[in-house]
Amino acid sequence: MTTDYEAVVFDNDGVLIEPTERELLVDAVCDTFREFRVEPDREFARRTVEESLVPEEDVRERYGIDPEAFWRRREANAATVQRGAIRTGEKALYDDVDALADLEGPLGLVSNNQHATIEFILEHHALADHFETIYGRECSIAGARRKKPECHYIERALADLGVADALYVGDSPKDVVAAHRAGIDAAFLRREHRVGVDLPEAPDHEYEGLRALVDDLTA
Repeated sequence: MTTDYEAVVFDNDGVLIEPTERELLVDAVCDTFREFRVEPDREFARRTVEESLVPEEDVRERYGIDPEAFWRRREANAATVQRGAIRTGEKALYDDVDALADLEGPLGLVSNNQHATIEFILEHHALADHFETIYGRECSIAGARRKKPECHYIERALADLGVADALYVGDSPKDVVAAHRAGIDAAFLRREHRVGVDLPEAPDHEYEGLRALVDDLTA
């Protein structure tokens, strides 16, 4: 790697830990509807997960539910099902996460997942000491709208770290876009679940896993 970065900021799901099984998140949406005494339309619930939608108008107009109340319960339920998957190992840490120990500069973490879920993952796997700042999305509609590809949380992490020249490491096209919007370089981690994924913007670096990335950063 030709650039010495002041800091490295990581995504979480698909980078440090396996992505959450989609149907678990669909279950969480359906459970939320039931809490509001609405029989869920599973296909609609699945679409909100697959397309990362905040169904504000639908829950208000179609179901007569306050959108903010619905979203906060949806976020709490999604965090609950993910904690269960993490405890059982269904949502497992990647084997190469131990490579983080070889990085000496300040590290941050910015994820589209709920902040409570990120905190649980770091505590459960004793990873919190690696990161000087962490951001998951706030459990509100406003928080959901600030998710990547918006650069809101990345910019907050950079401000916390006091740096401008950083590298963001992610596994999604949204990660590349968000990094560039924040004015920093992007490294795309093309793990097995991302083989064949097309990127709307070219990343500055691309790796198959964390070990190759860390080896490059420490060379």
